[in-house]
Amino acid sequence: MVRNRPRTLRSRLALIFGLTTTIVAAGFGALLLHQARRQLANAIDEGLVPVATELAARVAAEGPGVISGPVAELHPPSDTIAQVLAADGRILATSHYLGDDRPLLPAASAATVAGSGRRVGRRVSLVNAGGGTAPVRVMALRVTTGNRPVVLATATSFDEPRRLESDLERALAVGLPILAAAVALGGWLVTGAMFRPVQSMIEGADTISAREPGERLEITGGGAELLALATRLNAMLERIEDAAARERAFLDDASHELRTPISIVRGELELARGQAGTDADLRGALDSVLDEVERLERLAHNLLVMARSRSGTLGGDTPVDLETLVQRAVRAISRRAENRHVQIRCQGNAVVNGDESSLQRAVLNLLDNAVRYAESEVTVTVDEHRSLVDLSVVDDGPGFQATVLPRAFERFTRDPGHGGGMGLGLAITATIAAAHGGHISAVNRPGGGAEVRLRLPAA
Repeated sequence: MVRNRPRTLRSRLALIFGLTTTIVAAGFGALLLHQARRQLANAIDEGLVPVATELAARVAAEGPGVISGPVAELHPPSDTIAQVLAADGRILATSHYLGDDRPLLPAASAATVAGSGRRVGRRVSLVNAGGGTAPVRVMALRVTTGNRPVVLATATSFDEPRRLESDLERALAVGLPILAAAVALGGWLVTGAMFRPVQSMIEGADTISAREPGERLEITGGGAELLALATRLNAMLERIEDAAARERAFLDDASHELRTPISIVRGELELARGQAGTDADLRGALDSVLDEVERLERLAHNLLVMARSRSGTLGGDTPVDLETLVQRAVRAISRRAENRHVQIRCQGNAVVNGDESSLQRAVLNLLDNAVRYAESEVTVTVDEHRSLVDLSVVDDGPGFQATVLPRAFERFTRDPGHGGGMGLGLAITATIAAAHGGHISAVNRPGGGAEVRLRLPAA
């Protein structure tokens, strides 16, 4: 199950503020409402005590019949009613009111008051003139008349306290959500002010690039904690920058130092191959060594491209003719293609903006990979579609393994189906494509073989 959670820390804190305020306010409101009900009940009871006390004295002196009539003339409040109940809950006498045939207390409560003499206050509902019910507050006392205990129950209307309770409930129902929303909004604004230095750090981090070394995060007004964080991050950036600089220097130096001896070895081998005459075994051995030397040469070039990619200098804005690039790449790979009896066909032309050397390396890597796995033919097609240019390299080989295809452009991806790995070629090509605002993709063709497509913005 997917949980919808706020994505930012600021939203989460605002939500926590709102929820916490809602819970605390709800608890406070419930406590306030409970105390208000108790105070209102106590106020009604205090008003009933003198009425009940006076009426109890008269019942004790004159008997239960003294309450048979309006009780209003005895003592305010004017809506007071009364009943005299036996210990078993039977009505012995009652004042006249609607519903006076029902006892104000149940039998169990009447027996409790008659037995213990404890004063009891409770809230009950009586039938009113409209056919509904009206709440009343009942005060019950034990009275001894004729040498037997009876229960005097006096009651008065609870309408006014109930209206006060309802008003308080409505005020809490309206005010608490407003309070929670106000606190959540305040939390949102406060956390926004708190995280403004963090946002400044984020924007500063976005501007830091490998092309402009030496940039660091700046923070003002963020407090000691954020200042310490910025200091640690700047120190980490400095360490990363130093490590990247050493790596770039190593790759650059290694690739440059390797190119000269590799070129000399290749020249000597090609000269020896030309003088080998008709000795097939010698020519085959020299061809094998030349393949490995060319592979080493491509690795040196790829290392140089990798160093340039780390420094962010692979791209460019010079118009580059792709047909010329493809022809150069075909000539560079021609000897290997001939040895493998692979024919390379080229068609189409387009112009893109970029770095010619980098794009030349990308096309050469694609051709090298295609010739390596092709059976007999490789086709290079350049198509221009409005603002995009597609350079497709198709071979008639076995294609990519299903497990390798999703990772074909990762460095040194293993290809168990062909007993080796993908090396750096396709990974470097993907890096060059990204540096020129394009991308690269690979698919297996339905009829067999693989198609690698390099898509770049048109000039």
